Amino acid sequence: MARGRSLLTIQDFQRALKSRYGLGTGAAYKPWLRVQDVASKGTSAKIQGLKSNRVHHLLSQLECACFYQAEFLDRVIDIREQFPLLPLSLSMKIAETLGIQHPHIPKTNTPSIMTTDFLLTCYSDGQ
Repeated sequence: MARGRSLLTIQDFQRALKSRYGLGTGAAYKPWLRVQDVASKGTSAKIQGLKSNRVHHLLSQLECACFYQAEFLDRVIDIREQFPLLPLSLSMKIAETLGIQHPHIPKTNTPSIMTTDFLLTCYSDGQ
């Protein structure tokens, strides 16, 4: 298995963005987190998408089930997994407003880039 990327510092985040991780749509999208980036004893999978014509990186059985549902819904036109919630300053502001601690990386105390499992692009009323 390929070695995962290090995402421990702001410089690592900047390098990932420069390499276009978490950016793009369709076949050009690269997930922020890939299967090989996350140490896990659970079930992960790489699945070839029909809509996107690229490999999707799914980190759990539940993500796989949700992916298959989205893949076969006609109104879904793009599926982006492990989508980063950027800018980091916005998620930090939301945490502050809610009075909760923003997640951080224990080794470096760097704020974590949060992700959502899926960002779906859908047709709505013909658009």
